[in-house]
Amino acid sequence: MLKVLSREFNVSINTLLGAPRQLFCQCCGMPLTEDSMISRELDQSFNEDYCKWCYVDGEFIYKQKDSLINFLLQNMPNPQNQSDDERRKFYDSMLSQLKHWKV
Repeated sequence: MLKVLSREFNVSINTLLGAPRQLFCQCCGMPLTEDSMISRELDQSFNEDYCKWCYVDGEFIYKQKDSLINFLLQNMPNPQNQSDDERRKFYDSMLSQLKHWKV
């Protein structure tokens, strides 16, 4: 019934339940603070595990963790002027804790 209501009102199940969980993309780790950030399946139902930038139309954008890490290295701020190797190790350790990248 929750899936039907979610589809009918175009809101996530988490929103229907009063947002009891803080959702995070299980690919990149970004907080999913609004339904507009949550990915969708081919049938347009919400997939609350991923953001719309990592998972589109039932497909993952980042097939390998290194491709996401390379994107992060190029686009995330580096206020402490860490080396790319240090940042790569940090991103790898953080991403490895997420569902999509667990081995």
